[in-house]
Amino acid sequence: MQRWKLAAGNFLVTWAALMLALAVLWLLLAWLGRKFVEVNFGLGSPAGPWVLGIGVPLIAVFAVLSTVRWVRAWRDIRPALREDIEHGTVVEEHYTFAAAKRFQEPEHGGLLYFLHSANERALVLYDHESQNLGVQGADPLSSSFVPRAELVMVRAPHTRFVLGKEFSGPELKAGAPKELTAPPSEWPEQDEYCKYGWGELEARLAGAEK
Repeated sequence: MQRWKLAAGNFLVTWAALMLALAVLWLLLAWLGRKFVEVNFGLGSPAGPWVLGIGVPLIAVFAVLSTVRWVRAWRDIRPALREDIEHGTVVEEHYTFAAAKRFQEPEHGGLLYFLHSANERALVLYDHESQNLGVQGADPLSSSFVPRAELVMVRAPHTRFVLGKEFSGPELKAGAPKELTAPPSEWPEQDEYCKYGWGELEARLAGAEK
């Protein structure tokens, strides 16, 4: 379900970005046309319905195709799931963290936590309670999720499905959330180490914020 939400988010972000690019390009060309060749092909001109009638469907089709390609690239977990079921074993992972950061996605306000582990790596945990609160119109920051310095995570070894988490130790203050401006296709996998280093998170996921 989470991945399909990401797919829908990827489509909406791609579609919105391309619509914005079309609008900016249209405004620029309309201004150039009026200024240098005295031709009006702005929104209120006869060309307006044609641009909208052709450009909007083409952008929607491109956004759908882009999202479909992204979805098709997802890993087929069925063989790994069979392996986990047949062997019936789990792996217990122990983590120690020194600090925490959190980012907030713009649509519903769901929070993503990044926990500073060894070697400048960051483990990613999604706060699903905050997402549900945002969907219901409540404050995502009222979520009961609290990251702490020690974590034990029980995982199925082949699918890497997480079966349980237990925090202990002192609370890690994550500070005010930073806006997650990266498109959904660039969001990190939950319950895994982020591909970006601890010092790169803001630049990679929140634009120019530091």
